[in-house]
Amino acid sequence: MFPFSACTLSSRLGALALASLMMAAGEADAAQRTVYTGTLQGVGEIVMELDTVAAQDGALDGRYFYPGHGVDIPLHGTDKGLREPLPYAERQQAGKQPGAEPVAATWQGARDAQGFRGQWVDARSGKQRSFDLKRVAQYEAGALARDGSIDLDGDIDSTRAPYDVLKLAGHAAPVGPDVGSATVAYRMWSDPRTRFSYPRLVRHPDPQVMQRVNHLLEQRHWRMSHAALACMASAYTSDGPSVGTLGNYDEEVIDVAWLSSAMMTVTESGSLDCGGAHPNNHFDPYTFDLLRGEYLDWSRVFDAYGPGGVRSGNKSAALLEVVGKVQKSLAARDEAGLTEDRSKEGCWDLWPGYLALGAAAPGALSLSVSGVGHATGVCLGTLAQVPFGDLAPYLKPGGQAYLVTD
Repeated sequence: MFPFSACTLSSRLGALALASLMMAAGEADAAQRTVYTGTLQGVGEIVMELDTVAAQDGALDGRYFYPGHGVDIPLHGTDKGLREPLPYAERQQAGKQPGAEPVAATWQGARDAQGFRGQWVDARSGKQRSFDLKRVAQYEAGALARDGSIDLDGDIDSTRAPYDVLKLAGHAAPVGPDVGSATVAYRMWSDPRTRFSYPRLVRHPDPQVMQRVNHLLEQRHWRMSHAALACMASAYTSDGPSVGTLGNYDEEVIDVAWLSSAMMTVTESGSLDCGGAHPNNHFDPYTFDLLRGEYLDWSRVFDAYGPGGVRSGNKSAALLEVVGKVQKSLAARDEAGLTEDRSKEGCWDLWPGYLALGAAAPGALSLSVSGVGHATGVCLGTLAQVPFGDLAPYLKPGGQAYLVTD
């Protein structure tokens, strides 16, 4: 049904079991969820999560997925009869038919400290399949938002979100050739379930830096895949033209705008849509510090931001001076009718409020519009570039080290 490599799953169970043991002591009263892995007869591997706090009054809420598919299927009921719903649209239709029961299947079994085992019963045909699940982790649910999304305060890891690690890890694989030089290069990776690609470094002079940056790149890839799979899972909870799709993540454009041994800029752009009044039209550049192995703080290169860095929104006088010069140039180009894309005339006026920095070939600081609302979405993207050489008057001590073009 949904093929999956058992060895890929089992290779992560040791870490999850260790996390479970570490968290069990002293947290019995915390809001916890228990994760199980095992097999459903005739189907293969599954991963299930149950809310153990809800079980105190006899009720259980949970979810499960087939690893080769990655889409959460909700569960509700008790140990002896967890109900698996039909997709929302089918439930709505079934509910209009007299005597119809809008349930796809039930999970009937017994749960203990070691696991959960019993029979899965098809609600329509009555066909039964045995299941045997082993408990592999228990964790505090505080890392998750109510809608199941992952918070932005830390990594998706086996301690904070073991269920989601089992969903995301081990599925992406390299696609296409290496891109770069003999010194530094990347290759795109793709999870076949979500069908978009994200880069990983394959060469860099410092292996430790490469490892740290690849972790950041993987985390970005995982968060996007998580959101895409959540949109697929929305088919069980709501209706609308976008539910049950990948939310346009499969059409997301991921580009490496710049790569050197010192910096890497990755841009994410597209029109994401999983319901709501408007799609999420976006253009977001992310620059990685390949000297330190972290996200780049542009204030290490030149005087770019005030106290609090980029998150504060406080642009320095130096950055405002650079941007002001570029704005005058773009305004003059608009006035002369030389702007190639007339729809972007005047977009420079959105700076500095919606300014995003990056690096771009052949060796320049890129100035982009990012984060604007739907009404001004036409302005999204890179509007201008400032050659690295023009930044010389503003460079910090050591800043030149980032402007190499190897």
